Amino acid sequence: MISRIYSVRALFHDLQVTGVSGFLGSHVIHQLLEAGYLVRGTVRTDKVALVQEGYASYGDQLEVIAIDDLINGDFTDALKGRASPEAALNAAIEGSLNILRQAEKAGIARFVLVSSMVAVRKPGDTSETGWTDKDWNSVTREEVLDGMRDEMFIYAAEKTLAERAVWEFADQHPHMDITTEETAVNPPFFYGPFAPGFRAPDATISALSTNSRIYALLRPDEPIPPFLLHRWRKRILMSGEWFSFKDAVEYIAEVRPELRDRLAVDARSAPATPQTSIDNTRAREVLGLKEMVPWRDTVLAAVDDLIKLEKEWASKGLTVQ
Repeated sequence: MISRIYSVRALFHDLQVTGVSGFLGSHVIHQLLEAGYLVRGTVRTDKVALVQEGYASYGDQLEVIAIDDLINGDFTDALKGRASPEAALNAAIEGSLNILRQAEKAGIARFVLVSSMVAVRKPGDTSETGWTDKDWNSVTREEVLDGMRDEMFIYAAEKTLAERAVWEFADQHPHMDITTEETAVNPPFFYGPFAPGFRAPDATISALSTNSRIYALLRPDEPIPPFLLHRWRKRILMSGEWFSFKDAVEYIAEVRPELRDRLAVDARSAPATPQTSIDNTRAREVLGLKEMVPWRDTVLAAVDDLIKLEKEWASKGLTVQ
């Protein structure tokens, strides 16, 4: 659950991206490679060959480096089971800080942190007031460790406290000049098509990342969880329109009637979506984001790619676990 940090080495016009085998990371490096950048991507050892296979057509434009321990691992060269709540929190915070420390050794000073909307408000907060880049989830370490929290609460705490730690690091290291060059992007959950180079050879739900929530809608008996909220120094909030699982299965049934009989039963009675205003001003000003993809297009693209992947797994004799 470690907040992804994307570092930019302006001097050589290439970029270092962590977590390139994931749903978001694969989209990031695909767009960077298409734009002509030289990219260094880090993944765990067992994912190196998959990433190299997925982007083989780009040749030497992409270098893939294995790093298995984000907390103690050495990122200097790259840049030049289920854990307990405490272990997960430490991994999120110390993993992010270690990337920054190693970057400092390599003389790199420009970063983009991909945080999350859950670092802005606590999960379940449906207050009518607008969400802005000045808002923070008020979670504390003590709350995480009190033994009374669910996985979503802990995930939100990881994202929040890791982002706060990164900003504190920026304040404490003005010599790196990252206080004027750092940006944090705070999106909601990502849904939609997979990047062209994305690989998921094992038929497991976890391989689908947040698209697993869309895949759950395609499984009749799948229980659907309750709705979860998900200066050059900037926090950039970005979110399109929100939708409920009920909205999603009704739309899927309408445009993909052949899937009607396999849609999740529970989703048909899912609660309505809270009406919450997200301030996308910085996304428009800094990123030039004119409009968000409509949720119906996003869901349909995700469904079509998931069905395609499901058929690919079936051709290999694999059953989704």
